[in-house]
Amino acid sequence: MKRILTICIALVFALSSHATHLMGGQITTTYISSDTSGSHYFLELDLYRDTLGINVDTIQEIEIWSLDVMGNYNLLSTNTLTLGTSGALATMSSAYGVEIYHFTDSIIFPANGNYIVKWKNCCRNNAIINMATPGSETMTLLAYVNVNNLSPNSSPTFLAPPIIYLPTNNIWQYNPLPFDIDGDSLVWNLTVPLSASSNPPIPDSVTGYEFLSDTILYSNSSAPFAVNNFTGEITWSPKMIGNFVASLTIQEYRNGTLIGAMNRDMQFVVVADSTNFTPIISNMQSLPTNNLGNPYVKIAPGQNYQLHLLASDQDLNDVISMDAFGEPFSLSNGASFSYSLTGNNNEIDGVFSWTPDINHLRENPYLVVFRTTDNFFYFDETVQFEVTYNTSINEDQNNLFVQTIYPNPARNSFTLPILIEKNNNIKIDIYNNLGIKVSSRNLELSAGSHLIVNNFNLNNGQYFVNITDEFGTIKTTKKLLILK
Repeated sequence: MKRILTICIALVFALSSHATHLMGGQITTTYISSDTSGSHYFLELDLYRDTLGINVDTIQEIEIWSLDVMGNYNLLSTNTLTLGTSGALATMSSAYGVEIYHFTDSIIFPANGNYIVKWKNCCRNNAIINMATPGSETMTLLAYVNVNNLSPNSSPTFLAPPIIYLPTNNIWQYNPLPFDIDGDSLVWNLTVPLSASSNPPIPDSVTGYEFLSDTILYSNSSAPFAVNNFTGEITWSPKMIGNFVASLTIQEYRNGTLIGAMNRDMQFVVVADSTNFTPIISNMQSLPTNNLGNPYVKIAPGQNYQLHLLASDQDLNDVISMDAFGEPFSLSNGASFSYSLTGNNNEIDGVFSWTPDINHLRENPYLVVFRTTDNFFYFDETVQFEVTYNTSINEDQNNLFVQTIYPNPARNSFTLPILIEKNNNIKIDIYNNLGIKVSSRNLELSAGSHLIVNNFNLNNGQYFVNITDEFGTIKTTKKLLILK
């Protein structure tokens, strides 16, 4: 009978190095430089293991395979990675331990061409439900790299660490945050996890794998296991408890040509925990969205933008925290994030702040994941930030542009940026949750940009702000949270 509330069951055999302790991981390669010896890369191997199983060996082997002119891969070298003294990071869960082992090395690809960087080990957790024979399956991680010293390329990676635990029959969100340092186009999808190789170096798929999107076995129809093709966010409402594995592959394209790929294996433990609620961000609805319904914010270079996110948990004794991941934090003059208690039970106020400069202008949005946790359950929300001079959110036939209310949550006032290209009369109405109008203001605005400051004295709660033009047409409705 398969045990439910452990991440893995360690099967320790005498005089054997095999153990069912492996939970997931990934390989990434980052370009450093080129010289007469070849192209120098920084290699990183992350392995996740349950602390109930045997330790991960402090020495790991990485295979380097090169593609020849006949289309065959040949073993070029085997590199040994040694774990540093700080390589095993702190456990991720206070209830069940999960350790991250981080191995690094410098490698040299001797010539331009296509390479496979490969790691493998046995065995997977025997308690995994969506595989036929998990306890005898090897776990394999790959990174495909196109090496060209005239057009350097690093492998894609993921910026957010995996989430382990989630409750059954609840909609859950997790974003591994696919990312490419070179700005190449990424395509990600769910695939069958990799096992050992019958024809090295390409590994076989694990035996009898079943996708978690199956609504008969694993998913509630309200939210089948799926990945958002635009943000990378995974949504799932599991219908049964147990240990499950999913594998996410990302491919990178440059000028329409596939130049690299890598995979991440992730193990999830679904528990029937009706006494512990998942912490959530309560005011995500206040953010503007794009035409796909995804939270989407536009920021002009030189404009300071602050996003306040309120998170809480129905378990009032739980301590809530929030973290943020994404490319804006690694940029020069990049974003910052912090959180603090609001004084309202265990509620916290997370503050994302960014003043992008002109170097941050680009067509594709930046992805930021905000992760809330009570140190057992985690929940992700994903926001896209576009740095652009065209910061309009809504536009009508009279060229009226309404941007995002800030701050939100507010105390006694908010600011509303508006751009109009001809004189216009607008009306700002505020309604409470019962649909009762609690504030109204008429403004005669000349052509140009305006920062409308609206003062009020309202009680704590959620409100709706309607912007109406001179013809009585509601141009947009914004959600506003009052928190004093």
